[in-house]
Amino acid sequence: MRILHTITLATTLIFFTSKATGQLNYEVGAEVTAASFSTFGGTAGGGLKFAITTEEGLAFGPSFRYQHFWSKNNFTGVANSGSIYGGGVFIHYRMLEWFFVGAEIEILKNPFGASNFNAKRENWTPTMFVGLGMSKEFPINNYPVRFNLGIFYDVYDGVRDDLNTQPSPLRNNYFLRVADPVNPNLARYLPFIYRIAFFFPLTQN
Repeated sequence: MRILHTITLATTLIFFTSKATGQLNYEVGAEVTAASFSTFGGTAGGGLKFAITTEEGLAFGPSFRYQHFWSKNNFTGVANSGSIYGGGVFIHYRMLEWFFVGAEIEILKNPFGASNFNAKRENWTPTMFVGLGMSKEFPINNYPVRFNLGIFYDVYDGVRDDLNTQPSPLRNNYFLRVADPVNPNLARYLPFIYRIAFFFPLTQN
């Protein structure tokens, strides 16, 4: 929680500094982070961001995330479902009209316990993503919509022991898989995740 408080304080300072030195604008961001469906289950969800933007290319503000998952064993008939939700703050720096770097910190309600994703002990788990990617504004019917495509690394989950009682609830979204050099039949996922978002301006210069 101290990390979230620190970032919130830093974001507040950036806001008031920017307010005193330049023009601020506002955007709403919609993010799709999970969408998969099959006869065995699926997951769907995303995030919302309220972005305060500056003339220097900073975009920062609060965020909210909700993700629902479900599964069903067609042989036993056993079904399971749950939700991941929470909020946090983010800061992006947009540069060269095409790119961005950023950090996103959230505290998420975690329906998974220990390293066993079938456990039903809920807790709150922090995530701390840093990343980079494409950020480009495209006019749609003369309305500027910004498209973001980024790859992020969860620093908090990366330094945490795999047997920790609070694994990231977003581990099912990791996409980079590496083999174990000792046992090639085993593999693990590195805490990399991709995020796609669209930002819609509420104010324009």
